[in-house]
Amino acid sequence: MNSVLLVGDSGNDSSAGAGSGACVARTKRFSNALLQGGFSVTCCSPGEGRVGASRIRKLLAEKEFSSVVAISPFPAESAVLSGTDLPLWIDINGMHPAELQLQNRDDRRHGERFLRILALENSLLARGDGFSTPSIRQAASVTGELLLLGRTCFNGSNGITVAPIPHCAEPFHDSMKTNSELFRIVSTGSFNIWFDEAVLFKALEAAMQADESIRFTATGGAIPFSRDKFPDFEKLVESSRFKDRFSLPGWVSREELEKVYSSAGAATYTDIPSPETFLGARTRVLDWISRGIPVVCTAGAEIADDIARHRLGIVVPSGDSEALARAYCSLADEESRCRSIREAQRKWCAGEGSSEHLFKDLLKWCSNPVRVPQKRLGRTTVSSMNSTGYLIRLFRELSISAGPGYAAKRLLKRMGLFRGNP
Repeated sequence: MNSVLLVGDSGNDSSAGAGSGACVARTKRFSNALLQGGFSVTCCSPGEGRVGASRIRKLLAEKEFSSVVAISPFPAESAVLSGTDLPLWIDINGMHPAELQLQNRDDRRHGERFLRILALENSLLARGDGFSTPSIRQAASVTGELLLLGRTCFNGSNGITVAPIPHCAEPFHDSMKTNSELFRIVSTGSFNIWFDEAVLFKALEAAMQADESIRFTATGGAIPFSRDKFPDFEKLVESSRFKDRFSLPGWVSREELEKVYSSAGAATYTDIPSPETFLGARTRVLDWISRGIPVVCTAGAEIADDIARHRLGIVVPSGDSEALARAYCSLADEESRCRSIREAQRKWCAGEGSSEHLFKDLLKWCSNPVRVPQKRLGRTTVSSMNSTGYLIRLFRELSISAGPGYAAKRLLKRMGLFRGNP
């Protein structure tokens, strides 16, 4: 039996509120798929950078593995930095440069963060022996990036697999609704920087105006790289004439979250149009679908296409609060439509959305993992982090954005030669 070291985030030492929720969920699904496929799995949740790499090296010295499967970004980077010679499968869970594009560019360290994430992405692309992504669209993007590096080797005997593992559901179990007199709409998870909180609020207010049974609960909220979205939503709620029909408990325990699921008549998310929306995934939706909760969302993300195609909920145009409100009201008013959606969700979870269907490429690779040639004809866009080329580029970027003095202090701090706070 092949033994796999799964490098990701088990959730034991982190929390969704720290921004690790998607990685935790992704790690859990990969672990379950590998175990069901008959593999021995050891899960490692390393720290960032060389500290994490040291932990991985220790595990590799203690036990024999046939391959490493890493969930990116930071756990996978630690696997690369460990210097392992084992075949390495990297799940590029999200298009991180696209996410960073949405952050505040007025921050004088924005360029530094962008260089950091580009160096990380390049290190993954240059080392992986197999790849997966949470959307078919991103799989195509990664294939293009590998082509530019000259790494794909499709005509050789050891080609690089790039497998979309987009929307893996858990086994379907329809949640029992605890209050039939009220229709509760829920949102769970972080208010990311691509979350459209203004459209969501406007739609909920319009729906509450039209139907007095509608209530809204949002668990989760702010995370380190998206600090403003949830507080902005809280301010909108506080000013609403329907504020008593909103419940915003924030991050809750797993037990409390299950209670929220059991009371949900529908679940919702709203996206702003962006490259991240186009390429990314909405992992929280899988929890809703597997519990028989109809989804109402805006178009843009690939999973929205699946929701529309398989009738797993209602998809409306991006930015259209009136269409969102009508969708909420239609589900609150038509139990037969909700039952039809739940049945479609049950069918999808057992078929196209099942673990058995989506993880075939990974399981095949883990059965016979191989290293592929590391030689490449192309060049990475950014040198490896803290290399001479990286530090020179960082100094130039910070000199332009924040001045040479600040740039020098940041550079010395990164090199461990400055302890102050520039």
